[in-house]
Amino acid sequence: MDIFISRGAQDPEVRIPFPAEPDIVWPMLRELDEYCASNDPARIAGTSALVPNLTQYISCADVEDAVDIRKLNELAELVDGMSSEEQNIFAGALDAESVNGLDDVLRIASNLGQYEFIEGVTSDKELGGWLVEHGQAGVEFPEAVRPYLDYAGIGAEHYASHGGAYTPNGYVKRRMVEQEQAVEPKSKFSLTLTSPTGSICLDLPAFQDDLEQAKRVLDLDSLDSAAIVDVEIGYPWADLLDMDSITLHDAHILAKCVREMTDRELKVFGAVLEIEAPNSFSDANITAMYLDDYELVEDSEREYGMEALRYAGAGDELLEILDGFTDFDTLGRSEMEQDGVRETSYGSVKRLSAPWPQQAEQGQTMY
Repeated sequence: MDIFISRGAQDPEVRIPFPAEPDIVWPMLRELDEYCASNDPARIAGTSALVPNLTQYISCADVEDAVDIRKLNELAELVDGMSSEEQNIFAGALDAESVNGLDDVLRIASNLGQYEFIEGVTSDKELGGWLVEHGQAGVEFPEAVRPYLDYAGIGAEHYASHGGAYTPNGYVKRRMVEQEQAVEPKSKFSLTLTSPTGSICLDLPAFQDDLEQAKRVLDLDSLDSAAIVDVEIGYPWADLLDMDSITLHDAHILAKCVREMTDRELKVFGAVLEIEAPNSFSDANITAMYLDDYELVEDSEREYGMEALRYAGAGDELLEILDGFTDFDTLGRSEMEQDGVRETSYGSVKRLSAPWPQQAEQGQTMY
């Protein structure tokens, strides 16, 4: 994104491609002194971005300040990565929200998913027609009465209660809470990273664009040097993880593994963590990657004993004959001991490759 900078309204402009380092920007600003009659501070006169109202919202930036230059760099990267629809949404969101500086502009540019764009709707009348046509006016109107409806009034009422902004290309407004949750469910893994220049909450697993944005916000070449000040993991077994050894790399791997797990596999993972108590976050990752080596089993000794006979080839008819003459409970208990089955708060579990030792460990119950 190019930014055009001048001093007075009638003075020449200098075009600077952003992102740009301060030591590139400042010498170019000095050139203005040779051509500008005004001694006013350098100001943003325009941009090359296809966001028509952007200039008015970033004109407050001090282009001679290193911090504001860094913020403009971050904004330029966000805008350059926007599709045409996202640029339309950005323009409308700027008008719809309260903007009091570059921080607000960056916040909006980073959260375009919170907004809804209705293409082609540029007035109350068009909004009213769109709401009726899509069944979102709050009342279902029969086809026979639609030619007589006050579409401008319907649109104006919706606009007054929902806010938003009309743009030359469409209507932009904040999504309802339910819509936001449907579009982007809250992550169950998140880390808060900090550096001397700021902090950011990063949902995991993260896309490459999210990681690059975090580096820009924290002004770091590598996120490995960021400090982790808060960890949120929304699973009941989170307290079994060694948070003292957590790294962004390990947390990203675990979040990715967990995202692919079924509900039953999540229980298996919790059970194994409870038994094996990994010494590090990295060890927990290894467990997650080899989860196929573990299996939840029947808690009932009787059912476990009958299942062992089925595995040995006994059919339901034979089991019915044996019932009443066989101590399935004792058989099941013996099989559980042989298989190294352990009881946990997530259910009974066994390891397939090599049964856990029969002696009880760390307070776990062994059958």
